[in-house]
Amino acid sequence: MDCIAIKKKINQHSIIEKDFKINPIASLSDINLKDRILSYLNNENLLYSIVLINEAVLNKLIFNVYSLGHEDLKQVEEKMGKSIGELPILEIARKAYLSETKLEQEIVKNHILHLDTINFNEQQVQTIKSEFGALYQSNNDLEEFCTRHVVNPINVWYWFKESRVLPQARGSEIALEFLADAFRTILMEDEDGIIPLVGLPDELKLIDRLERYCYTKKFNAAQFIQFDRLFGRPLNDYIEHHFFKNLSDHLNLFMHLPKTPFIWHLSSGEHRGFEVFIIIYKWNRDSLYKLKSYYITKREESLRNRLMQIGESTTAQAQQEKETIRLQLQEILDFTKKLDELIAEGYDPRLDDGVGKNIAPLQKKGMLKYEVLNKKQLEKYLNADW
Repeated sequence: MDCIAIKKKINQHSIIEKDFKINPIASLSDINLKDRILSYLNNENLLYSIVLINEAVLNKLIFNVYSLGHEDLKQVEEKMGKSIGELPILEIARKAYLSETKLEQEIVKNHILHLDTINFNEQQVQTIKSEFGALYQSNNDLEEFCTRHVVNPINVWYWFKESRVLPQARGSEIALEFLADAFRTILMEDEDGIIPLVGLPDELKLIDRLERYCYTKKFNAAQFIQFDRLFGRPLNDYIEHHFFKNLSDHLNLFMHLPKTPFIWHLSSGEHRGFEVFIIIYKWNRDSLYKLKSYYITKREESLRNRLMQIGESTTAQAQQEKETIRLQLQEILDFTKKLDELIAEGYDPRLDDGVGKNIAPLQKKGMLKYEVLNKKQLEKYLNADW
């Protein structure tokens, strides 16, 4: 398997890649979601390690082409460092690795077979394993990890698989991408691409639709609950307070360019009077009217009906709920005024205009759960004339 094919295979499981097909959580069948992610990471490490071994083999071939002698090679290593794919390996790791890989190039297999053998004491192994929790974080991918520890990637693959340590940040990232893909599917299947976070009459809230979606993917109730552990908080809390920001940050692939979330979280404010997710692919001027005439109207009706139900109650809990509903209704009124202003100002979102121009007017009026654009970007897109 060559390096380009390996990279394409890995990209099939990342939503930010054009080759994306399916998230690891959805593609594997382990009972525990943590085990699904670990199975994927073990395989990803194996594939990346093949790339790193291939690079070592290619280096040797190039050195041979240029007939570099011992002193020349020594100078290269002193300046560039020894290729991690040439470092010695554990014999037990070599055997396990060769039994699990299907190496198409005989030269690569021979390279692995002829690598020097090394032994590590328990303290050395534990030191490396203790850092697995930070693996895959910024500037700490498999290659960087191996380079820093001066250890062959085959050894790291073996120890990582043996340790069963799930790096929290990477686990959360894969779970985030699963949600993004699921929400994209759910929102695209929805007639208008608008889904409330709080249930309305004849309109299931988002988390209920997500649960139903997961069941169609052969999840069971116990597995659905396991998302809480992957995110380190209740799933509903994550969706309501963290998803939109995390997705926006995750899609910030070029630090000097604006973030480009394709799912937006519209919010009336801190009291959560009105909360919906929308998808940019279905977002247009008619969406503003639909928000106002249907979603906001239904939400107001629901809150006023609840006020009537608890109207006679004098308990402290009821009084607190009444005050919360009062604040939520005021938020909704303010949010509706912002919608009216957008309509009066001629806001007419078009997909071809991109995220920045379409989202800027919403951010200016404080209608987003999280500010996607920085101050300079906001000013630029508010004044864009394309």
